[in-house]
Amino acid sequence: MTEFRRRHTDQPIKAPRQQISRLAFALAGLLIAVTAASLLFVGYIASEESTRQAISNEERLFRSALNERLRALVREQIGTAYSDETVAKAVRSFDPAYARTTFDTLWSNYRHSKVLLVSGDDEILAESFEDYTHITRRPLSETPELEQVIKEAQALYMSNRVRVPGGYGHRSLQGLDPSEFAVMGFLRIDGKPALFGAMPVMPDQYETTLPDGMPTVLLSADFIDESLLRRLNAQLDFSALRFELRAAMPEDGPFHMIYTNRGTALGSFRWDSQTVTTSIWPTVIPVIAILSAALAALAFGIAWRIGQLTTSLQISERQNRFLALHDTLSGLANRLQFNRVLESSCNSLPGSPFAVLHCDLDKFKAVNDTYGHAAGDQVIKTMADRLTEAVGSPGLVCRIGGDEFMIIYRASVERRKLDHLCITMIAMAVKPIEVGDGNRAHVGLSIGIALAPDDAISPEELVAHSDSALYHAKKMGRGRHAFYADLPGDTFLAADEENSPPTPSVAKVSKAV
Repeated sequence: MTEFRRRHTDQPIKAPRQQISRLAFALAGLLIAVTAASLLFVGYIASEESTRQAISNEERLFRSALNERLRALVREQIGTAYSDETVAKAVRSFDPAYARTTFDTLWSNYRHSKVLLVSGDDEILAESFEDYTHITRRPLSETPELEQVIKEAQALYMSNRVRVPGGYGHRSLQGLDPSEFAVMGFLRIDGKPALFGAMPVMPDQYETTLPDGMPTVLLSADFIDESLLRRLNAQLDFSALRFELRAAMPEDGPFHMIYTNRGTALGSFRWDSQTVTTSIWPTVIPVIAILSAALAALAFGIAWRIGQLTTSLQISERQNRFLALHDTLSGLANRLQFNRVLESSCNSLPGSPFAVLHCDLDKFKAVNDTYGHAAGDQVIKTMADRLTEAVGSPGLVCRIGGDEFMIIYRASVERRKLDHLCITMIAMAVKPIEVGDGNRAHVGLSIGIALAPDDAISPEELVAHSDSALYHAKKMGRGRHAFYADLPGDTFLAADEENSPPTPSVAKVSKAV
């Protein structure tokens, strides 16, 4: 501008030069305006895309947590519904005292808000209201919202039913996803929206069998209240997680709608997004002001701002990728990363054998009930550190949910070394854990072990076999470890051509001293 003024005053005024100058200014102004508008557009698109990705990731994490809670609800029912004693005292004959005891257990251990026992003749035999159990005989038709659910559970049972000596049973639950033997979802019960799981009552040891006809169904429900929201948010740590009895719109922010089995909308979970990119306008406006002074400053401002946006997106992507593959509480690998590493390890067989260790904390629920969930979180984090220290670099320690851990161990598949590793982990687990206020929590550890390729070569079979070994270790007294190879066979009845009854047996289980 100074050079222009000097030349302009040194020479005569000429109209063509003035016109060219005006055109140059106009072009410069247009270039600045176009560049500023381009920067605003790029900033807007980047901000919108970052927001969309952040919300999409949060919604995916919430769906995963909600689905896991539904499966946990069914797993909590199994101890009651999958029992010869329940078949004898709830199906073959009805014992009100037994119904009260089992319903009280589901309330005291798992806080199931509502539990119902529905006979194969579509009669409600007993129902609970939190810690109170009412013995009744009333038709299911009086509660129409449950009819569709019970029909689906009965139809699922009939597709899994097997004939056994003396009656009928259900094919083995080993390796089955809860959705393969139970109905899960959402409904309105007693006027309140709730999560539910419904599964047929079935024998486990076949000392008592089921009669012909439709099964008796056990249904448990968790009302969607502050208690459930706290449990769902324990791992997510979302801001202002809430449930609203209305449909949500995308412009409202992140949400998840839920529907009944008949497709009726119940409401929506909503929360305030924590990863939405900060507004860019307070930064862009000063940059635009600088552009009006010099085109060079504009170019610098564009490059700087684009660099900032790129860095912000990269950081957000790294954070999202970390959250997708790691457990937010313990920092360990999560189920998704475990599945990927397990599949990769199986692909390297038989050249690179490895072991899968399925670990579950003993007496963990007592910690939550006695000291609160904050103490339970501290126990999980401490156990994660101890397991990582014991396993070392040759293994991958994963937390797959609740108090369950999975380990892929590649250092050795020798029984002697794996025995030593398990004994070390169990010994470390029983050490007291400080949980605040001078309190010390005491837990234990049970471990099930499956070897690849000796026991199985597919990810699904290895997980199922390690889970069977873990189940047996717990059944034999907890604080132990068991190898799948030592199990004498399936402890559940499997349908075969001869329909022969199962023979109970005992596996060899090692116990840490």
